[in-house]
Amino acid sequence: MSQLRAVPAGGRLVHIGFDKTGTTSLQGAFHRDRDRLRSLGVIYPGAERYHKSAGVAVTEARGNTGDRPVTMADWEELVGEVAAAPPVPRVFISSEWLCRADDKQAQRVVGELGGQAVRIVATLRPLAKILPSAWQQYVKDGFTGDYEPWLRGMLLEAPYQQPTPWFWIRHSHDRVLGRWAKLVGAENVTAIVVSESDRELMFRQFEQLLGLAPRTLLPEPESKQNSSLTWPEAQMLRRVNQAFRDNGWSDASYGLVIRSGLTPRLAAARAAAADESAAIPTPPWALERAAEIGAAAAAAIRALGVCVVGDLDSLGRPAADEPGGTPPALVPARSVAQAIAGVLIAAQRSPQPTSETRAGSRPISPLPEF
Repeated sequence: MSQLRAVPAGGRLVHIGFDKTGTTSLQGAFHRDRDRLRSLGVIYPGAERYHKSAGVAVTEARGNTGDRPVTMADWEELVGEVAAAPPVPRVFISSEWLCRADDKQAQRVVGELGGQAVRIVATLRPLAKILPSAWQQYVKDGFTGDYEPWLRGMLLEAPYQQPTPWFWIRHSHDRVLGRWAKLVGAENVTAIVVSESDRELMFRQFEQLLGLAPRTLLPEPESKQNSSLTWPEAQMLRRVNQAFRDNGWSDASYGLVIRSGLTPRLAAARAAAADESAAIPTPPWALERAAEIGAAAAAAIRALGVCVVGDLDSLGRPAADEPGGTPPALVPARSVAQAIAGVLIAAQRSPQPTSETRAGSRPISPLPEF
């Protein structure tokens, strides 16, 4: 592994994403070991798993369905804690929401988190790996569209903004890195291409960036990580999402029952029965298009002059190990049982259905057949 230069003492390492590049696992390691890391000279401010609320606020984003509203007070709280940090420790901030910042917002982030003390790091994966993971993440947030029509909208149908206009704002990797490089200098931006064969290598790389001893950062149990939905699970959830839309149920109810109840239980079921999983299949035409886009992005990133760690050419290499064909959308009985259990547990947490989030929405009623 190539040696990375550690952020100077007192520096602020700001991890801007990108989405679906192993960030949840990394953030979990920092979250659970906050106190120990502070004693080792690295401050991971706040109390959230990652700096989501601050990132949503400063980028003026909508956030996820059912999330509590955020205000600039969330951002200002993070800024205040960073400013109050002792001069010697390094500070680590991580939020994928920052990759969607425009020029003005990114300038504010750098200026208010420390100016010349700020260093930027981003994690990258080939687009062919990101596409199915991104689509299922949209499904987790209430999206009802199927995978291949979504792919056509993102990859073939100019201006490539529908049905999820934020996708390319988040995943035009060369443009995003170029924006931050202009602000902090290309020499202060690191792009880590995540290894597909060694998932813990990223932990070792962040240890180097933060001056930590090897194996300080340890991944969380798989059940606590942001596991992607399988193909059958995604198809089931799309129909649940459509039921929510058809019945006019509230965003708050969706956040409580689905995002906090059903989907986490699906992940738990899958961890116990991995042989029942079926990966989301990306059609060959989309893999070819993803490789074309990735190759162009890799060339543009190389031209920026930022520090690149890992196999940058892999972004444009044709995918060789993606699942082929379309598996049957049959949800294993264990997964169905866990999904129902998740809904019941969520319902117990809130005896009174919530309906105030969307004007005119109705409380939860029995699910229709679908």
